[in-house]
Amino acid sequence: MTAFEFGSAAARRKLSVSASIILFAATAAMTVARLGASRFYYGDLLAFFLPTLFVISVVAMVATVISGQKFLAALALLPAILNGLPLFMPIDHAAASAGGRGLRVATSNVLKDRNDYDDLIAWSTNSNIDVLGQQEVTGYVLRYFGALRQHFPSVPPAELLGRHPEVMAWSDWRITKAEHVQNVPPVPQFGWGGSPLRLELAPPGASDDRAAAAPPALVVYVLHPTTPRSFDQWESRNLYLAAVAKSIAAEAPGTPVVAMGDFNTPTWSPFFQSFIRTSGLVDAAGTGWPATTRFARRFAGLFHFGSPVDHILVSRNIEVKRFDVGPDIGSDHFPVTADLRLP
Repeated sequence: MTAFEFGSAAARRKLSVSASIILFAATAAMTVARLGASRFYYGDLLAFFLPTLFVISVVAMVATVISGQKFLAALALLPAILNGLPLFMPIDHAAASAGGRGLRVATSNVLKDRNDYDDLIAWSTNSNIDVLGQQEVTGYVLRYFGALRQHFPSVPPAELLGRHPEVMAWSDWRITKAEHVQNVPPVPQFGWGGSPLRLELAPPGASDDRAAAAPPALVVYVLHPTTPRSFDQWESRNLYLAAVAKSIAAEAPGTPVVAMGDFNTPTWSPFFQSFIRTSGLVDAAGTGWPATTRFARRFAGLFHFGSPVDHILVSRNIEVKRFDVGPDIGSDHFPVTADLRLP
């Protein structure tokens, strides 16, 4: 080996070591920030991309091994473990079986800034959905939803929804009571979200007297807190989720409850996990690494880069027979469906 070749090899090794150290340091810093997500705004934003952070952690660990930094490789293993555990840890599940009536529920953020809703309407009316929750529904958007009005016989009263409901529900089951959840903070001035709906439902064919006298066969919450694009919106979203979780926890014991919507909160956020603990519900997805539901449309032709922020949660006495992320229906959110069986 010539002196030049030896010098080049040494330079490449030095560069490799430096690159692996920088990559490890960046990964470690992001991991620490994410672990403090319950108090640190930017740490919670990192939770939206936990699978990506996990992959970067593994790459950083491999880079330190290749560069021959054994001690650093041992250190790099820790961020990989910490970022991988939430993805692979088992989660709580709903009832193994239930003997009541079955139904299909779905939630869909319609993406208000467009004027072609044909795919959305076709999917909504041809997917055997019993209860459909929607978000980003303005008065303008409702003008396109005549087919939904004909398909779903029951909707919340117009005086509750107002001219621009934002959070909307369509139901084949009869809505016997509809209201907004109280003590929810207002949406920040430059945010986008809507007051959460609480619906009491009776199955098709139930008599008026029976529906009025008996406890509700099902309580459904449809929600859409603001997206955390600023610190104020982040705080508003967290307070919103806490208020809805407390309302669910206050339901009569044994009441079957479904909460669904665009939570603007990924599965791995401490605020989503807090919502589950407080409400007592479980994630119908049944996995710690659900598929992406909110994605960047600009890359949609190549891949769906985003995060699972659209959720369906159920009380523990409801059986989840099937959970699916639906097709592209023109929004920047995939719809989500769940086939359920009530107790």
